[in-house]
Amino acid sequence: MSEPRDRKSAPVPQSRMSRLARMGSLAGRIASNVVLEGSKHLAQGKRPVMSDLLLTPSNLHQVADKLSSMRGAAMKMGQLLSMDSGNLLPDELSSILERLRSDAVTMPMSQLVMVLERHWGEDWNERFSRFSFKPLAAASIGQVHEATCTQGRHLAIKVQYPGVRQSIDSDIDNVYSLLRMTGLIPKSLDLQPLLDEARQQLKQEADYLMEGAHLDAYRQHLQTFERNTDLVLPAFHADLSTPEILTMDYVTGDSLDTLRSMSAEKRTDIMSLIFSLFFAELFDFKCVQTDPNLANYLYQTDTHKLVLLDFGAVRAFNPDFVNKYQDAMSAAVTQDRQALDAALQNLGFFQNGMKAANREVVLDIFMMAAEPLRYNNDYAFGQSDLAKRIQARGLSVSSDPDAWHTPPPDVLFLHRKMAGLYLMATRLNASVNVQALFTQYLKS
Repeated sequence: MSEPRDRKSAPVPQSRMSRLARMGSLAGRIASNVVLEGSKHLAQGKRPVMSDLLLTPSNLHQVADKLSSMRGAAMKMGQLLSMDSGNLLPDELSSILERLRSDAVTMPMSQLVMVLERHWGEDWNERFSRFSFKPLAAASIGQVHEATCTQGRHLAIKVQYPGVRQSIDSDIDNVYSLLRMTGLIPKSLDLQPLLDEARQQLKQEADYLMEGAHLDAYRQHLQTFERNTDLVLPAFHADLSTPEILTMDYVTGDSLDTLRSMSAEKRTDIMSLIFSLFFAELFDFKCVQTDPNLANYLYQTDTHKLVLLDFGAVRAFNPDFVNKYQDAMSAAVTQDRQALDAALQNLGFFQNGMKAANREVVLDIFMMAAEPLRYNNDYAFGQSDLAKRIQARGLSVSSDPDAWHTPPPDVLFLHRKMAGLYLMATRLNASVNVQALFTQYLKS
């Protein structure tokens, strides 16, 4: 683990009513701000435009701050929207929601102790020779603490925020209603498939015993991975775990951001390992860790190994889906537009009656996204404008929301992972021969 940093601390609202009240107070503040901003426009002789009144820095920061303080599914909802909806959301809202991916507020010690006593009993501290109350890390549904048990095991303990599991359904409904009611999400944009899938994903992530099982299963998968000796997975300690407390080995390492100052060769090697692992996850394991967050990795400079940390967002893929997606990727790499159209149709991309022009846009975007897999050399992610080109092409669909069709959930979560890997490679300014890694899976 890297060194903990100072974080804001505030009690987590636990009851459904208290969480709903926070959403209501936020809606009231946004409404008040709209009235105030509208008055300013009128005083200046301008005709107020509702989108301009809603998308003010004040409103957007209040949305992000409130979701961050609520944590749980409310915060996770903002994270999912920022990553999965892409250019379908206003740029201003997307940029603010992006903050939620690394800006959690921690529990105060009194609330933390309450959670520990509920799961381990009032004498919980007798199990440990040392327990650090200062969190090492904080995320949307839990925070991590360092401890040493009386048997000498050095541990990282993830403690879930109270009320998170019970509030998933209501949080998602409340946040979505708020954003739609205030106009921060276009009323014509149907995100229901994403929301339904988010519910299931969050309920899975909130079951820490399931995450522990995923960790053990993933370790078994890695036995067939050709570079498994370059990876480190913490051990899961079931005897100190509950559905809301996950106990693992404490594993040292540095943030991947530190790789930015390393040699190009080292950055290329690490990103090649991450891309190679992704292809093995999808095509061999058929089990993908779908949260491409830099915080889910550490790098050990002394052993030159990559540490994999988080397994809450592991998603199993049906072999039939994997086969169909493999067809689509192969068609995109070989630039066979007709085969790609058929493959995407098989995946459920296109609704009946979808406008031909929009269908062409989807094909274009998929073809563009395969550019690194098609490039017969090291692809320089740091110098590429691929993300901008994809966004620019996508605007022709998002400007007509009635014509938009949300892809199947499996595709959404898979694209979330792929887009995250591209962004990670860009952030690390890495050049990777992705084609060489993918060639063994390419269908002729």
